[in-house]
Amino acid sequence: MEKLLWKEKLSYGIGAYGKDFIYNMIAAFLMIFYTDVVGVSLIFVSTLFLVVRIVDAITNPFMGWLVDNTKTKWGKFRPWILIGTIINSFVLILLYLNPATFLQGILINIWCIVTYLLWSLTYTLMDVPFWAMIPAFSNDAKVRNEISMLSRLFATFGGQMMSTIGLLVIACLGVNMGASESDGYLRFAVIVAIVFNICEIICVRNVSEHVVIKNKRDIKLSEVLNFLKENDQLLIIIFMTILQQIAVFLWTGMNIYFFKYVVCHEEWFSIFGIVNFIVGSIGLIAFPFLANKFSRKVVYILSAVLLVLGLLGMFFVGDDHKASVVLFFSVASLFCLGNALAGVSTTVMLADTVDYGEYKCGVRSEAIVFSVQTFTAKFGSAIAGFIGAMVLSLVGYVPNAVQTPETVLGLRVMMFIMSALLIMVILCLYLKFYKLNGSFYFNILKELSKRREKISLD
Repeated sequence: MEKLLWKEKLSYGIGAYGKDFIYNMIAAFLMIFYTDVVGVSLIFVSTLFLVVRIVDAITNPFMGWLVDNTKTKWGKFRPWILIGTIINSFVLILLYLNPATFLQGILINIWCIVTYLLWSLTYTLMDVPFWAMIPAFSNDAKVRNEISMLSRLFATFGGQMMSTIGLLVIACLGVNMGASESDGYLRFAVIVAIVFNICEIICVRNVSEHVVIKNKRDIKLSEVLNFLKENDQLLIIIFMTILQQIAVFLWTGMNIYFFKYVVCHEEWFSIFGIVNFIVGSIGLIAFPFLANKFSRKVVYILSAVLLVLGLLGMFFVGDDHKASVVLFFSVASLFCLGNALAGVSTTVMLADTVDYGEYKCGVRSEAIVFSVQTFTAKFGSAIAGFIGAMVLSLVGYVPNAVQTPETVLGLRVMMFIMSALLIMVILCLYLKFYKLNGSFYFNILKELSKRREKISLD
């Protein structure tokens, strides 16, 4: 098994931490910042999230093309990670600069549209090359399992730390200091931007590409869509992960509303962050062992089962303000464990489709393939955010007020039942169409090794 220096592993993990730390400030708080602080309507927010994320998601494969055709002495990934980080940090601060404090009417909406679009596009600049580095660390499946696990572990830590401390820090920097809630968000955004830059600088400084397969020619921009279309295993992962993002985000992206208005314990939001981090970390650490002991296929099936059990469990035990905190977070931990295993599984599967694409199409493209991960995350969360906001509107959600029984039921059905049904559909698709497992994938790697050896001899 190829070895990576601990310094590289740790630095890549730190990069993942910073990346998800900033991303989860958007995922967890932007919707409620818009509706409850800025004061724009749910219909506007849902439409904004849907349109911007779809537009941004469509650009991801082209960002992948740009990365794959980048040639510098620092490689093709690290320059874009650094550039994207610096620009994205600046835009984050603008995003949480409350336009209602200096603009009026339609200008507030325009500010939200422009800043959110800029944030999404600039995040793509660093997110696509960051994840695309995984196949470049090693050809060894065990090493890929390890680096995928480690990066997901740090990313989970970053994301859950945001979920755990975010509201507390925002309050401390805002209302607890005699300022406004709006000020709290802006000050926290500045801190998050600084942390993000420190993490990515550490990453860029200490990691490098170990597997560099030079294509005989550059990939033309016009070939990007054809390349994606010909990789049938990548297409099924795209479809699966979009559905998975929708299913997961219907809960994780809306749970602040659930804790605030359904169980009437807003402090549970932070508790969930702690539980998710602890249980999710256990799942991530266990992934390499489980995948080697059994198989990746078994682990992925297990992740789907745990997700469904967790979602249905939360539906039945979190029905009102009398819900037991111990019982609720016991079943929530099943969801957290399943989500961790599913996340690292799909990352490893994407890395495998890089090899499959090279085998089938004769061209190796890490960045184009891994642009799909950002694409599916944004597209899936866009659909989920749109569904969530529309359901809130349809069931009569009123900000900062006691919700009706119909509103509460609508929230619960959307978050738990709909999500569980989607996970079941995903599992069926996986069992029916995904084939990069066992001897089939092993034979692909053998064939690629022969081809590369022949090219080197020529």
